[in-house]
Amino acid sequence: MGMRFRKSVKICKGVKINFSKSGSSLSLGGRGHSVNIGSRGVRHTVGIPGTGLSYSSNIVGGSQKRSTGSSSRSGSSRRSSSRTNVSMPGEIEIHMDDRGEVSIKDKNGITITDQSVLRRIKSTDQYKNMINQLQQQRADKIDEIVRNAEEENERFINIHKLAPVVDSNYDFLQRLASLKPQVYVSNAYSNPVPTEDDVRAELEKEAKENIHASFFKLAKMRKQYVEERLEERLSLAKHRWEQEASRYYENQMQERRSATAHYLAEYEYQKRFLAALINGEENAIGEVFDSWISSCELPVEMSVNYDWNSNLRVMMIDVDLPEIEDLSATIMTKTSSGNLKEKKKTQTELRVEYATLVFGLAIFISSNAFNISPAVSKIVLSGYTQRRNKNGDISDDYIISLKFPRELFEKRNMSLISPKDFCLSVENRCNMTSTSMFKTIKPYEAYY
Repeated sequence: MGMRFRKSVKICKGVKINFSKSGSSLSLGGRGHSVNIGSRGVRHTVGIPGTGLSYSSNIVGGSQKRSTGSSSRSGSSRRSSSRTNVSMPGEIEIHMDDRGEVSIKDKNGITITDQSVLRRIKSTDQYKNMINQLQQQRADKIDEIVRNAEEENERFINIHKLAPVVDSNYDFLQRLASLKPQVYVSNAYSNPVPTEDDVRAELEKEAKENIHASFFKLAKMRKQYVEERLEERLSLAKHRWEQEASRYYENQMQERRSATAHYLAEYEYQKRFLAALINGEENAIGEVFDSWISSCELPVEMSVNYDWNSNLRVMMIDVDLPEIEDLSATIMTKTSSGNLKEKKKTQTELRVEYATLVFGLAIFISSNAFNISPAVSKIVLSGYTQRRNKNGDISDDYIISLKFPRELFEKRNMSLISPKDFCLSVENRCNMTSTSMFKTIKPYEAYY
């Protein structure tokens, strides 16, 4: 089953609608969050990879002066001395995971466990501000991930929203009438006509290079050199310019003739091809349909088998549909506590999404097929998927077979309709349970 027609073409697996089966994830930390301690004190830089966000400021002074006065309470003095003698590492890194938990590591990536060091770093206002910024950045990143995951999921599931508005026969005829051959546009010769000033400047340069005399005679001799040659040199420059311009325009005329012949041939071909499409000629429709299908990229590879009956003006299409397993079984969500969570979809949710995708693909493919030619007055689209039978063997099971009349598609914005309701409103063979589970059906025969 699934190979009822002699023509077959594949929809390639790609990312043109920016959809991925795998869920997104959040990653914060690493050397994008570092703290350096030097002679000027502790300095931290915070950045979330991929966000372009960072924050930097001094945290703890590296050489603070301490009071040498004695304390009236020995216990207080010992605690103060203990804080003063805390040995701070030269460099530390601040990590925040996707749950918002923070860890502090040294430059070797080893988690710092010395509570005295940790208390000293964490007690500063700068550190607290840094953590607040990280938490805000984390919250923004989680919102972005959830939003992107929802959009990616929706783009594929609701593929009917990408269906084009189908043109009428009048639109095709208008397109044919508006076809015109491309016109060759020549450019004017860009080199300017030589002027007396140009030639004089050239002669003055020559005179400076060639005439050498005493100071009192030099200016006069150079001027005489220019004046004696100016008229002849100007006439020669203009003559040379006219020759160059003439050769340029001759070349332009040859290019115009060649380009015009090419443009006319291209125009005649386009006119004949569009007329062939309007008339429903098999080769023209097959060429455009094959080209469109081959240029499609969806998250899964699919096969499309088809046949075109120009006498009945009916296109038969069989689609090797994605399996329900091709859908992402999880969705990224944000919990009430602000954490990122990969939520597993229920079987009912997956079936509803799969039904929306199946009907949406039928609309998407049919809309593009109708838009190939106004001669396509009806499309019979059947879809099958691979499932295991009772014996555990994989078989092609047809689950939808739909008869689409062209008038339901022309000038209609398919992004506003319910794919399921639309498909079930036409003559169809579809056996679907209340929980959106497709049962095997027998598709319509090749022609009717």
